[in-house]
Amino acid sequence: MQPSSADPSASAASTPDTHRAQLTPRNIGITVVVALVLHFPALIRKSALNSDEATIATVARMLRHGAQLYTSAVDRKPPGAFTVYRLLEPIFGAWTLTAGRWLALTLTVVAMWILGFEARRRWPTVSPVAVAVLGIVAFSVLPAEDSRAVGFELLATLPAVAAFVLGARRRILPAAVMLGLAGLFKQPMLLGAAPLAVQCLSARSGVTVPRWSRRVLDLALAGVVTAGTVAAGLAPFGLRNAFSWFAGSGDKYLSGTHLSTVAIITLEQLGSFAGLTMGLLILAAVTWGRVWGRRPEGMWQRGERDRWISRDLAVWLVASLLATAIGLRFILHYFNQLLPPLVLLAAPAMTAATFSLQGPLSAARAKVARFGLVWMAGAAVFSMVTVLLPTVFHDLPKVDDVVRAIDAVTKPGDTIFVWGQAPEIYWMSDRDPATRYPHVGFITGVTPKRPGVPAYVLAQPGAAENLLADLEKNRPALIIDAAIASVRGGDRYPLATSPIAAFVAKGYCQIDSIDGIRLLSPCTP
Repeated sequence: MQPSSADPSASAASTPDTHRAQLTPRNIGITVVVALVLHFPALIRKSALNSDEATIATVARMLRHGAQLYTSAVDRKPPGAFTVYRLLEPIFGAWTLTAGRWLALTLTVVAMWILGFEARRRWPTVSPVAVAVLGIVAFSVLPAEDSRAVGFELLATLPAVAAFVLGARRRILPAAVMLGLAGLFKQPMLLGAAPLAVQCLSARSGVTVPRWSRRVLDLALAGVVTAGTVAAGLAPFGLRNAFSWFAGSGDKYLSGTHLSTVAIITLEQLGSFAGLTMGLLILAAVTWGRVWGRRPEGMWQRGERDRWISRDLAVWLVASLLATAIGLRFILHYFNQLLPPLVLLAAPAMTAATFSLQGPLSAARAKVARFGLVWMAGAAVFSMVTVLLPTVFHDLPKVDDVVRAIDAVTKPGDTIFVWGQAPEIYWMSDRDPATRYPHVGFITGVTPKRPGVPAYVLAQPGAAENLLADLEKNRPALIIDAAIASVRGGDRYPLATSPIAAFVAKGYCQIDSIDGIRLLSPCTP
């Protein structure tokens, strides 16, 4: 059967020859230059932009030194990011964080090009390079700790985008593999199963599609392959134990929710995200306006309305929003999961007609679209300022002097323990933790966006006992008491009232204090 014009795949814009015509050195150069300009300050920064970066790198170094993920080096996150940094750390050493940012930026550029070609396939008048640039800018409007720092969501973006695009082209099994891979970087990415299910079950008008029985079989196979990919990724770390951490078994991370607190946090974070990404939302609104508004003569080809708002894209958008909402914390970098579907939703606005004061679109709508681009540019500039002045805009502990003191009183190979939410100290000092925990969040239960919840209420069951056992078995050469107000609100869980207070008092004495952070070494007789 000959495809009709209603089928996006029938467009000549989706052919490999057309893709090669768009993927020119000039167009690639445009996207690379835009990405480098927006990210350059972070690409030469050696230190961490948030605690996640330091935690990932610290765990990776522990793995190189013989630790086993989810046993002697633990975190509730999937193994993907730790594995990537485990490969980078022996090569780049102290510059591993910088190398990770270069890698993450490269993956983001590739992901946005894939979105650009998918947009071209759906809407033949759209420019892939324009969509790629739009996506790169969209991923650069959040503050530095949420956009330039390498996070789990950022590394999951490429496989998540690939899963959606492959599914849209009915390449179901490769899409399922990519979806499983995305889940190995960030668990909520597995909600991409929702649009993949729609893609498995949907029929496209004008083309030959499998019978319902075959579509249901495709859906079942996609589920099996996705689950198998996740299992294969967890298996090297001990499937049962790794899956327990992956699934958050017994974890209280999702606890401590009170309606009033959640409502305030939700409004604050959604407001911040909407303000920073308003330009992208405006472009998406222009797109929807073209669909639902008065149809100018010659705006669409036959059946084109169905291509503008497709079911899989709508479901992807909703699924990504739900992924962002898991945990009800709405931390800004969680919203990186929402950006790819928003970029694709706004992609039809990236045509010459959209920004022309003549043609089928009204002059008012063209001005709105231009305003959206100006807003995005302004948000990107603000974000760059947060990169240049990270300590002004972000809660980054000032521990350079502490690290120098650690280097002076310990030797390479020694282990230390930091009581306080400052994994940067481990990374910058090149000293591994004397425990399986790369940070104290598991013991204190203090997590982001849970104000007012007392320390230890949300602690992981058994974490304090495990910590004490680790310290008794592997006594640290130095204990750093960084539980002070200026280090991410550490005064909520002072060392003197901690589960390890007796252990410290019995065998450690203070040798220095730097900016309120105490250094304690084993007492001498």
